[in-house]
Amino acid sequence: MQNIFRQCMKHILLAFFLISLTANAQSAAEIVNRHIEATGGIQNWNNLNSIRIKGIVSMEFGESVDILIEHRRPYLKRVSFINGGQEQLSEGYDGTNAYTYNPVNGRVKALTPYTPDPFETDLLNYESKGFTVELQGREIIDGRETYKIVLTKNTNRTTYWFDSKNYHLLKEENKDEVVRYSQVKKVGDLYFSHRIEARPHGGREYVLEFHQITPNAGFSPKRFEFK
Repeated sequence: MQNIFRQCMKHILLAFFLISLTANAQSAAEIVNRHIEATGGIQNWNNLNSIRIKGIVSMEFGESVDILIEHRRPYLKRVSFINGGQEQLSEGYDGTNAYTYNPVNGRVKALTPYTPDPFETDLLNYESKGFTVELQGREIIDGRETYKIVLTKNTNRTTYWFDSKNYHLLKEENKDEVVRYSQVKKVGDLYFSHRIEARPHGGREYVLEFHQITPNAGFSPKRFEFK
């Protein structure tokens, strides 16, 4: 009788374990989906093909400068600092090569090594990209309860913390830095964080504050020509 009882308990515990695994997988996917929906919906994010952002970047010791970020699918990118009304290239990618400003001769030079940033977040359509997500429980971040989600992309893992009430992203940690997001505002059909605090691993903290975000901005093809 005891052996039968033990066998039944093993089967019950195994079934509970499998159900728990399935529930966690579903919960992770559901949380990511709710985040996408809470910030504008998957259709609106898929319809975003370019963006122009104007703001200020501030460093730890009080230095600050105006910044202009321009990005277009799939990888075209231009990041410039604005000093005295003059635009100075910090980082540019034309789809093949990357460039930066050379202060020695006042021209651009090749930027190597360089890994281009994808236009969209890894969370968007993550399954079709071959990525996986896992719920690792709940944590308190800045006094707010969050869901902790780990996204695995090939061999890289990125951790996200989503507010459990509104599903907005509060914090992200990847192999390069820890990032905090705040001041979420609606622009058109989408919601964007207008303040980003980032600390590279082993580096200095910087803060980005955006005062103008233009989704689906029109760009001349020459904006992403750097030679």
